[in-house]
Amino acid sequence: MKKMVDDVFIQKFEEYAHKLGISSIGYTSFNPDILIGDKKVYYPQAIVLTMPMDRKIIKTPPGEEAQSYNDAAYEKLGKITYKLSDYLRQKGYSTQVAHPYEALVDLSALGQKASMGLIGESGLLITPECGPAQKISAIFTTMENLPLREENPHTWIRDYCNRCGKCIKACPEKALIEKETCCGKEVILIQNQCIGCSKGCTYCIEDCPFDTKGYDHIKIRHDKLLSKLKEKNKVN
Repeated sequence: MKKMVDDVFIQKFEEYAHKLGISSIGYTSFNPDILIGDKKVYYPQAIVLTMPMDRKIIKTPPGEEAQSYNDAAYEKLGKITYKLSDYLRQKGYSTQVAHPYEALVDLSALGQKASMGLIGESGLLITPECGPAQKISAIFTTMENLPLREENPHTWIRDYCNRCGKCIKACPEKALIEKETCCGKEVILIQNQCIGCSKGCTYCIEDCPFDTKGYDHIKIRHDKLLSKLKEKNKVN
């Protein structure tokens, strides 16, 4: 069982992943806090994968048709993830797949831990490549020297989301609830009211500026606002 990788191997793996349809790849170590229920993860490192959602899902109202598109996306990413897992096994590494639909771990939290993006008010991971419109999977593995990011460059998203709140207003099922706490506003996702997984609902994605305008556009606006606030504070 192999445990070490080099830059050439990582490059070839990522090229293969992108060829299969993966939009972004991140690396992190496993944390038991992200486990769902009594599931088990057997390897200490994680390769996190995202795949863009088909626009048909987002353009279709919640219902059987939207859910069929949604299920197809999960199935597609699942197949890609198993292909990549087989690729790693053929190279001598042990792997365990976290299928996007099997609820082994909190995949959004894993993606955030891998510094691929940040979880927004909707509870979805927001990334530069796809905004909130993506499916996520992971491969747990024995690799010990994966290229982990020291810091998450996307933490500014939290401030923007706190000011925005469009996803909360967009939810027809009132599954996103704002609650005041001692530390400020907190948004709670009521899982049994969310119909994203049961009816393919994507209204929170459809109204998200990161989807409608794009990550780069929002980042530029956010940086300009911060710059103005800093100048204002200097004057005062």
